[in-house]
Amino acid sequence: MPKLDDAAYGDIADTLRARVAVHAPEWTDNNESDPGIALLELFAFVTESLLYRQNLLPERGRSSAARLAKFAQALADDETRAACGAFERMRYFFGQVLGADEFRTEQDYFRHRLRRLNRELVGTGVVRGLGVSVQADDSGTGQHVVVKPGFAIDPRGEEIEVCGSASASLPQTGSVLYVTLHHAERLTRPQPALNGTEFGRIEDGFAVRLEAAPGDEAVALARLVGTHGRWRVDEGFQPTRARAVGT
Repeated sequence: MPKLDDAAYGDIADTLRARVAVHAPEWTDNNESDPGIALLELFAFVTESLLYRQNLLPERGRSSAARLAKFAQALADDETRAACGAFERMRYFFGQVLGADEFRTEQDYFRHRLRRLNRELVGTGVVRGLGVSVQADDSGTGQHVVVKPGFAIDPRGEEIEVCGSASASLPQTGSVLYVTLHHAERLTRPQPALNGTEFGRIEDGFAVRLEAAPGDEAVALARLVGTHGRWRVDEGFQPTRARAVGT
């Protein structure tokens, strides 16, 4: 193929016809009335116009255009496309401008990978502890559920640690309730910012809830059965337990 930098319209058209003959030898109609030949001549004309404009650009502009074309080709390449479920991480370079979005992307990359690792190797459910009991309130007129310390992995792969006993008040009426454990976050450390006040930290935590049915993002710890206004733990319910690594 000749150098297109020095090619004229006729040379480009001849080159295109020769390439077509190689890839489509059954195409033998080279008359100007043929739609394919008309398209080839149109492409040749457009190419010659682009080459003429390219020669008018300064060297710095041509270099920038070449870099953009390289990036566009990489994005269009099937082999470089992100696979299903692929995570995106930062690629740092000298002189790069970094802001909150870039640092958030850096955090999210490692958090997503950790959650995926938990889901694939450990699974979902109770890892240790988190026993549930029903106790009477101090007043003796009501009841509350108590969750002992422990550790769990929720369906998203989030780690939930209960460091001390947690409790929730039980209603006076009802027949079935599930004690569920949720991953929760809390904003902490407020500090001055350009738009007023922003929180500088996010604290991982948990929430114990009583629900009619466990949600998709919760770990069900126990099922409670209410009879005549009194609640008890259903011993027939077994919470899902996370599997040990390697099993």
